[in-house]
Amino acid sequence: MTSLPSPISYIRHPDNTPLSLDARPSLPPNKPPLPLGLICNSLQELANGTLVEISSPHLAPDMRSLGQIIWCRRLGDRYQLGVAFYSSEDLYTLRMMEQLCHIEHYRHILDTEGQPSTLEHAAREWVEKFAEQFPTEGL
Repeated sequence: MTSLPSPISYIRHPDNTPLSLDARPSLPPNKPPLPLGLICNSLQELANGTLVEISSPHLAPDMRSLGQIIWCRRLGDRYQLGVAFYSSEDLYTLRMMEQLCHIEHYRHILDTEGQPSTLEHAAREWVEKFAEQFPTEGL
């Protein structure tokens, strides 16, 4: 197994928000990754070096980001993936998509606590409470 350079920090994708990772044929990047990556779970094992197009069809159907699998670890019946990014545009898009996913996750938490909320209300509250701490390395 080849070791690939890793980002310095990661955004952890919430498990209860669907994320699509589609393998893409392409040449691997010939430069070091940006300092911010993504950690997400998958039912499918993906090999190190695999280029993937990441999207969240439910929340942001028009947003897509290209990354590279840099590690894959088995966790019970699924896999935990580390994804690196090489373009500021892909990383920016991924970060925006992940903010939407984290807001949806927060809305789900409010619902389970008996505080039903619209996505807009949850977004305002999430921004007030958590946006300042959301990773920005490499942007």
